[in-house]
Amino acid sequence: MTQAELGAKSGIPTSTISGYFAQRSTPSPGNVQRLADALNMPKSAIDPRFDDHLFEKQPGIEDLYKQLSPNRQQIVLHVAQEQLTEQRRQS
Repeated sequence: MTQAELGAKSGIPTSTISGYFAQRSTPSPGNVQRLADALNMPKSAIDPRFDDHLFEKQPGIEDLYKQLSPNRQQIVLHVAQEQLTEQRRQS
């Protein structure tokens, strides 16, 4: 399905859908529903904000970190610091 076809089926302008695919904007809850209806799928398949079980499935990083041995905690801390440095460079 093309973006134009999805736009026609959902009633959302093609330019708006293009922005979603290019990650220039995030669909409103109403547009998530319209897309889900057009694609005949649940909203959570399109946008994880609507997955009621998202946070139940994944333990928090703190919980995981506490279960690691001290050596492995140091590895996680090192990787997190590297990721933060890289993120700041890209900003």
